Amino acid sequence: MENENFDLEQKPVSANKDLWLFLIVVDIVFLCVCGFFLYKNLSARFFMPVEETEVVAEEQAAAQPDLLAEVLPETKKETKKETKTPAAPAVKAPKVQEIAAEPVVVVPEPVAEPAPKADEQEQPAEQAEKPAKASVVVADNPKSSKYRRVTFRYFGEGKKVSIVSGFTMAKPQALRKKNGAWETTLSIAPGKYRFLFIVDGVNTPDPYSPQENGRSVLIVD
Repeated sequence: MENENFDLEQKPVSANKDLWLFLIVVDIVFLCVCGFFLYKNLSARFFMPVEETEVVAEEQAAAQPDLLAEVLPETKKETKKETKTPAAPAVKAPKVQEIAAEPVVVVPEPVAEPAPKADEQEQPAEQAEKPAKASVVVADNPKSSKYRRVTFRYFGEGKKVSIVSGFTMAKPQALRKKNGAWETTLSIAPGKYRFLFIVDGVNTPDPYSPQENGRSVLIVD
């Protein structure tokens, strides 16, 4: 009885082993089939024979001239159209006539002189109206024919006026005020003299007599 039970217990174990072996065989076959197809595809892509690659390259090169033939006629037509466009006519430049340069005469415009001011116009009129005063009067000397009587007058303002010259021996000769002017009379020999009035200590030339080097000039004949 014990052997029979042992046999019954051993049968399920052997059945399971057979099932696992069958499955393993099926997996191996499936893997082999898949590996075969993978090898075939990969070898076709990466391990193609040299002859076949040359044939493919030749076919591609033969196909390229057809493409070039299709493109080139169009480019030729375009170039023909461009060459047919007529060129623009050349425009001749007009001839430039040489004109002889004429001498230009520049006429200077008259420059208007500035109009004198009213003050400047009035001053000459006033001077013309005022007659020159006789500041020096020469007369004959009845007492002596060698000398002349010369009267000097100073018409300006001052507190003290005198005259100095060579005929006064370089010493100031005082003038006295008479009829609104300072005057004096001296006996002077004929000749040319230079003199000055001294007004309040200031050397002053006679405004009514000619002057040289800042001094008044007297000529006695």
